[in-house]
Amino acid sequence: MSISKQIAGMFCLLLAGTMLIPKLSAANREETRSQKRVLIIGMDGTRPDALLKAKTPTFDRLIREGAFTDQAQILGKRYQKNDTISGPGWSSILTGVWADKHGVHDNHFKGKNYELFPHFFKRLKRERPDAQTASLVSWEPIHEFILSEADIAEVESLPRMKNQTADLSVSASKLKIDTRDGQWHHLLAVRKQDELQLFLDGKQIASLSGVDLDYSLGGDFYYLGRDSRAGQTCFHGQLDEVRLWKRALSPEEISQSAKVAAGAGQTVDRKGLLTEYMFESHPESDTQERQFADTAGQTGQSFPALAVSPTSSLKLVETGTGKDSQALELPAAGDKTHGLKIAMRKPLRDITRSDFTLEARFRTTARGRNILMGNYDGKAGALNLELHEDNTVRIYVQPPDPRNASSLKRESERDKIIAAKAARILREENPTAMFVYFHQTDATGHAIGFSPDVPEYISAIENVDACVNTVLKAMQSRLNFENEDWLTIICTDHGGLKRGHSKGHQVPEICRVFLIVHGPSVTPGRVQEQAYVVDVTATALAHLLGKVDEQWQLDGKVVGLKYKK
Repeated sequence: MSISKQIAGMFCLLLAGTMLIPKLSAANREETRSQKRVLIIGMDGTRPDALLKAKTPTFDRLIREGAFTDQAQILGKRYQKNDTISGPGWSSILTGVWADKHGVHDNHFKGKNYELFPHFFKRLKRERPDAQTASLVSWEPIHEFILSEADIAEVESLPRMKNQTADLSVSASKLKIDTRDGQWHHLLAVRKQDELQLFLDGKQIASLSGVDLDYSLGGDFYYLGRDSRAGQTCFHGQLDEVRLWKRALSPEEISQSAKVAAGAGQTVDRKGLLTEYMFESHPESDTQERQFADTAGQTGQSFPALAVSPTSSLKLVETGTGKDSQALELPAAGDKTHGLKIAMRKPLRDITRSDFTLEARFRTTARGRNILMGNYDGKAGALNLELHEDNTVRIYVQPPDPRNASSLKRESERDKIIAAKAARILREENPTAMFVYFHQTDATGHAIGFSPDVPEYISAIENVDACVNTVLKAMQSRLNFENEDWLTIICTDHGGLKRGHSKGHQVPEICRVFLIVHGPSVTPGRVQEQAYVVDVTATALAHLLGKVDEQWQLDGKVVGLKYKK
């Protein structure tokens, strides 16, 4: 073969190869994108200072190998009108926008706008319809309200057990009732066997099944207009026709009782009536009363309601219902002298050992939390009937488990179940994006305290660390793991102080959170720029899709990735 023919042949081969290169590169790019995957792990209510104090080998490795900040914020500079609680927190994390866009300002999810600003799963599916998504949570509102476009979606409920705390609360707006409108309303809670029910103005508004209670109330007194605590939670307004029953009233009797409270209807059969307070003064007395008679009529079992202090401000006023009737008016001071106390004697102490009914008529314009009756002190067996914040009504029943050990143990077991399910999905399915949620840190914070100085809170973080290790081991055991580009993001929705985090806009322990970003596409080291919870979705989508579309109007930015626009 001549030299000229050899040169011509080599040229043709080079030309052919050059023509094939763009096609192979495009195919490789698509294949590379299809191997990019995201695992977002949310651990509710976790303070960064507690995370760094806990013994967490899994988190420590992720921090050491990945991008990390303990200075992230749960609120942005542009908008801060939402409460510092889980509803808006997880909405911001999973949509990538602040509350003025996603519309969630509290845990009622009223005004949600997920159609315009959806869960990041939905944006992923629009771009990659073949992508498989999975969500495993234990806080049901994430599943019910925020989640969309999940191929696998599970909610792991906490099994109810004997003498577990029962907290039943619901917005009165459900019945289109404003409990703070300055008009008279009737609130009633009933326990019938294993079910708690709440009734407002004679209509059932909520129920909770699986309530297995058999314990005595604690403390020396049961209180009206408050519980064992003074301060802002005391009831401010007028209180009347307070009754405690040793039986469950029927729906018909409840309707009658509400009508009687409103000045109409027939009285209810008084069988099982333990205590009753009508707040009627004697003709010879003035409007300042020191005690009120128990008019239930139980022979030898009278429970007079006494002033908490000789200096208590207890004033009787006309009810204004058109009948000659008076009500107890409690001032807005809410100091240690506030309200009435009833000596805690049998059978009042044992009212929670079987069916019971609590009821009261009230009138108030106070918008905060108002406790109508109760004895909660955080330690002993408690039974509270309340008006909570945001037009919510509530019955709270707590057994004498001062550190909620049994409930927190179940929280730990539930997180282990979620971790095991996530591990199975990673081994047996082919998820592109997963969200796995753990709750025990938040539950422990509310029960005992959000603090690095609370051993139980630290233990909860360490338990979650073990759960995360279970999930990551399953990820690394995938047959094609070496060819996959997994991005792992660990985040939280808020911190906490003492045993709460609501209205924490100016509280660093509540607003400051952490963010861990780990994987082969991450630039390791401390995140230097200010990070926010909304950055989670932007970072996940940039990894999965190679872009953050401006049309999405995300408030978050990409954090920690070797990503270029």
